[in-house]
Order: sequence, then structure tokens, then C-alpha cells
Amino acid sequence: MNAESKFERIIGYILISGVAISLLLEVIGIVLYYHSYGQFKILEDQALFIHGRNFFNFLLELVRSEHIRQKAILLMTLGIAILMLTPYVRVILSVIHFAREKNVKYVLITLFVLVLLTISLAVQ
Repeated sequence: MNAESKFERIIGYILISGVAISLLLEVIGIVLYYHSYGQFKILEDQALFIHGRNFFNFLLELVRSEHIRQKAILLMTLGIAILMLTPYVRVILSVIHFAREKNVKYVLITLFVLVLLTISLAVQ
């Protein structure tokens, strides 16, 4: 097996694992939410909106929450975050892979993509 097919296999496993973990967290969060509220309707609580906040700060606030209802929201939010971060991890691995191959052109391209992804996740 050559290095390229091994890299593609690793990327495939990461993408599939990210989707599977995300789906599992979503299902657990939905069940916990239903158990807490007795319905599937998401309330329009402003504390659950990310508007004007950094996504990572929003996650940190949910993790620090002691309320069981917030844990359901946390699990669903973490599921979405993992789904969003899965391609991010793929880009990081691509940078490493192209750097090992000493392919400067693709290292620069994937670093540019990584910077754009990082900015889009970190900026309020």
C-alpha cells in the first residue's frame, strides 16, 4: 500500500468517525432533551443562540452549566461542533501530509484554507 492510499484511508476513517460521533451525540441529546422537557420543540431561549458570541466561548459556557436541560443542548451542540470540526481536522492532516511530501504548493494552499476555517470559527 502506497502512502497516498494510506493517507486517503485515514482521512476516510476520520470523516466517517466524525459523522458517526456527531450523530450519536445528536441522538443522545435529543432523547435527553425530550426527557427533560417532554417535547421536541426547542424553546427560543436567547441563551441558546450564538449571535454576537464566539462559538468556542458558547461551548465553554454550556460545558460549565450544571443544569440537566443545558446538558441536552450541550450534547446537541457538541454533535454539531464535531460535525463542523471534522473537515477542519482533515485540512490539518492534509497540511501535514503535503509537508511530508515536500509539496510546497499544496502546503500553502491547505494552510490558506486552514487559516480561513480558523477565522470563520473564532471570529464573533
